[in-house]
Amino acid sequence: MAKGELFDTSEIQQCRRPLGQREKDSITREIVRKARYGIKHFYSLRETCGILHCSYDELMTIISLFKIDVILVRSAYKVPWWDLAGYILDKEDDLEDALNEYLRKIARRNTCRKQLAS
Repeated sequence: MAKGELFDTSEIQQCRRPLGQREKDSITREIVRKARYGIKHFYSLRETCGILHCSYDELMTIISLFKIDVILVRSAYKVPWWDLAGYILDKEDDLEDALNEYLRKIARRNTCRKQLAS
């Protein structure tokens, strides 16, 4: 279990793997196709969680960080198709992943140097 975690997340990560590039492309094509033919223009929060392979709390974090916009329709929040497709295709996540990996490598190097020094 990682330091600072409340529970072991390794089992959860196996169930919810991140979207691959092919999955992103096919999901985006399906979203655009449904919007083009007028089948579906808005997605519920539950549907959005299923499409993005994330939990409700993760989706609420994404919304609070203004990465996805929502619209209040009567008493339910809806995610517009253009915003959902834009979030899936956004390359910023790839940059964040690369940055996080780089920072992890630096942290590993520093711990290895400290271990060698002692």
